[in-house]
Amino acid sequence: MQEKYPAVVSLPGGHSSEVMTLNHPELPGCVLFLRWSVEVSRDGVVTPRFDLLTKIPEEALQLFPSPPIGGAAEAFHSLRELLGVEAAIESMIRAVSLSPDL
Repeated sequence: MQEKYPAVVSLPGGHSSEVMTLNHPELPGCVLFLRWSVEVSRDGVVTPRFDLLTKIPEEALQLFPSPPIGGAAEAFHSLRELLGVEAAIESMIRAVSLSPDL
């Protein structure tokens, strides 16, 4: 995703990073963090886990209604269930970039 969307996506730990950051170039300090991990049970059941965390400065929070920012994680999980992981991530990237066809 970093190669496809270099203006928005970064991987702080390189290609083996467990975190992807989504930044809008014109909104410094507003960042979405997508963290992923894989859990393996004793029975060998593999469960991927994705968490979306937000970092929004106080000034920016005053510009946006609470539900869209506060509901970002829930919205991502709903998208993931409907579209799958890759399409949900791309939808979040488009939302962060404020562009429907990035």
